[in-house]
Amino acid sequence: MNVLIVEDEKQIADSLRKSFNSEGHDCIVCYDGECALEMISSKSFDILLLDWRIPKVSGIEVCKRVREAENQTPIILLTALSDIKNKIEAFNFGADDYITKPFSFEEVLARINAVVRRYKSTINRIEFDNLSLNLMKHTMQNSDEEMKLPEMEFELLKYFLEHRACILSRETLCEDVWKLPFTPSTNVVDVTVKNLRKKLEELSNKKYIKTAYGEGYIFITE
Repeated sequence: MNVLIVEDEKQIADSLRKSFNSEGHDCIVCYDGECALEMISSKSFDILLLDWRIPKVSGIEVCKRVREAENQTPIILLTALSDIKNKIEAFNFGADDYITKPFSFEEVLARINAVVRRYKSTINRIEFDNLSLNLMKHTMQNSDEEMKLPEMEFELLKYFLEHRACILSRETLCEDVWKLPFTPSTNVVDVTVKNLRKKLEELSNKKYIKTAYGEGYIFITE
């Protein structure tokens, strides 16, 4: 697990880092909110531990900006502020949990595990209209039927869903989905799109994948 600790009290930060390292987790420590925002914009983390009262940019402001950027990484605020108003403010700004000081590492670790479990349970599936793509089982389903997708059809649909309403050229799809250099003679993209289109229409009676003539394909949901 990759953990970002944002804590200006060096003793607390060092203690947390040592404890996480002893559990086999990787940690980065920031001592102010400005450093935290820079780190969050450049690296991916499994959990953000934010002290509320930190220099330059407060922990609650960091939390707010992370959510405004549509970054859903789990956030736990660590703070000496125990007033219910502070807790409500934290949750309103997108925090997933709130731990008051003093705390034990065992409590922090247990809270992190619970938050990360909840987060992972929500990202195992991509919803679109009345369908969903299960990222663990590689299946597509509606309310009545579940359909297993071949590997490249799954990868293609996932890529389309991550780039909805974007015109995607055959070259882009070949390079990003198949991880292969594009050659004009290949029809692997067109064949896979055709097969995926058919299955999408079987489950939904809708035409999600449109052809942008001369440009590529575009995936449109309601």
